[in-house]
Amino acid sequence: MSDGNAYRVHHRDVPQSIPASYIQPTHNLAKLLSAEFKEIDADEKAEWDVKADADKQRYLAAMEDYVPPSDSDSDSDDGAKKKKKKKKKKDPNAPKRNQSAFFLYSNATRADIKAAQPDLAFGEIAKVISVNFKALPAEERAYWDEKAAADKERYQREMAAYRDEA
Repeated sequence: MSDGNAYRVHHRDVPQSIPASYIQPTHNLAKLLSAEFKEIDADEKAEWDVKADADKQRYLAAMEDYVPPSDSDSDSDDGAKKKKKKKKKKDPNAPKRNQSAFFLYSNATRADIKAAQPDLAFGEIAKVISVNFKALPAEERAYWDEKAAADKERYQREMAAYRDEA
C-alpha cells in the first residue's frame, strides 16, 4: 500500500479530465477529487500507486545531483534574506550630538521629579516630564529652545573642527 502518494498523483492528474462545466463555482475541487478517489476500486488504486512510485523515483533521481544554494549566494532581490549591514563603529573622539529642547529640559528636571515622587519608575518619570514639557508657558519653552539652538551651534563648531583634524 502507498503512503498517500497515489492520492497526490491522482489529485494532480485527474482535474484535467473533469469537464469545466461539471465544476461549479460553489464546488470545492479537493472535496470532489477526494470523494472520487475513495470510490475507485483496488485495481485502479494499484495503478495510481505504480504512478506514484514512478514519480517518487523520478524525484529521487533528480535530487541526487541537486546542490542547495549556499547562504552566501544572493541572486534573488526578493529581500527575504537580506544580511544586516554591520554598524559603523563610532569614533570616541567625535563630538557629542546636540540635544533637543526636550532632552535638555528632561535632564534639568528629572532629579527634582525623582525626589518629589521616588516611587515612580523610569518610564513613568519620562511620562511626567513629557506632560510638564508640553504644558510649559511660551517664555519658558523659548528658553529651552534657545538652549537647544546654542547646543546645536556648539555641535556644528565641534564637528567642523573634528572634520578639519581628520
